Amino acid sequence: MDAATQIEWLERTRRHMAAGSTDMEETVTRIETSRYVDPARLALEEKILFRRYPLAVSFSSKLSRPGDIVTHDLLGIPLLLTRDQDGRLHAFFNVCRHRGAKLVWERGGCGKRALVCPYHAWTYDLAGRLRGIPHEEGFSGVDRAQHNLVALPVAEAFGLVFVVPQPGDSYDFTGFFGQVGRDLESFGLGSHVLHDEREIGIQSNWKIVMEGGLETYHVRYAHKATIAPMFADNVAVADRFDPHARLYFTKQVAKQLEGAALEGKSVRDYGNPLYFIFPNLVILVQPDHATAMAVYPRGTDECTVLGGALIPEPPATEKARLHWDRNVKIFWDALDEDFQMGRAIQSGFRSGANSHVTFGRFEQACAWFHDSMDRALSA
Repeated sequence: MDAATQIEWLERTRRHMAAGSTDMEETVTRIETSRYVDPARLALEEKILFRRYPLAVSFSSKLSRPGDIVTHDLLGIPLLLTRDQDGRLHAFFNVCRHRGAKLVWERGGCGKRALVCPYHAWTYDLAGRLRGIPHEEGFSGVDRAQHNLVALPVAEAFGLVFVVPQPGDSYDFTGFFGQVGRDLESFGLGSHVLHDEREIGIQSNWKIVMEGGLETYHVRYAHKATIAPMFADNVAVADRFDPHARLYFTKQVAKQLEGAALEGKSVRDYGNPLYFIFPNLVILVQPDHATAMAVYPRGTDECTVLGGALIPEPPATEKARLHWDRNVKIFWDALDEDFQMGRAIQSGFRSGANSHVTFGRFEQACAWFHDSMDRALSA
């Protein structure tokens, strides 16, 4: 984040801290609760949001060396990521081009030089080219080039690997990320490494989990046993970069900004910047690291969270490992409180008690999320 933006954010924060206020929209927003329980709505979300947009499917440090591979199945679509011998990153459907068998079954690996289908041993290199067909005389006339693995657009950014899960040679990832991408790159996350990856199943609609990270209104109450004492009550700044957004979770220590010169100060010292990347990713930037969390639907009432910490370098000592473990535990302990609330909310929606959800004026990022989603689905 550039210096001018940091000063502007801190100035807004200082004004809010003095006034006990927060950024707000002009009006409240109402949405139907049916969108959390309707199978047809979910099918449309999966068809468009989770097929046509860049999705964070892994961490760059898991694919740092030639021969590294990672598979991803949380979309209900088998994906395969590889780092070839020339160091280039690739993404494919994890599907053999012979009879459609799943090509790689393990979650990941290293030192690979070839991909061998377990069904009939058709063999591909890490760039997806078909290299071997046992008893090839039975396939006379078959064009190998037409049976290479199906490639998908892929890019690395902010320590993550993004894939658009539909065939194509290219995608304007930089243009898609826009300002939030420029902010996140400025924090140096591209060189960070994964620490403590987690995959968590939750019995709630995926959108409920996303909403939990897009407002500060709940922190004082839902997180009173964990992080609430660290944060100001419902004080935040929020900016929309449609379809993305960024928020600032203001800490109590921001009281020190009153009367202080803002030049040279870092937003990371007075709160946590949070970035929402449409449709299903949040990245929380903390003083010395960041945490990424992507949410994938598994049904109207179930979803899976894939997340992990991005730290500057692998822990070199036991002391360093314990430091990062403690930081990560704080994050996931707070998230577990959100997940418990999400399960209860989903049950509430199923009960029929409420016909709609009301987002307050300071829950504007939740409203932005749904507005961006609605326009993407209608388009």
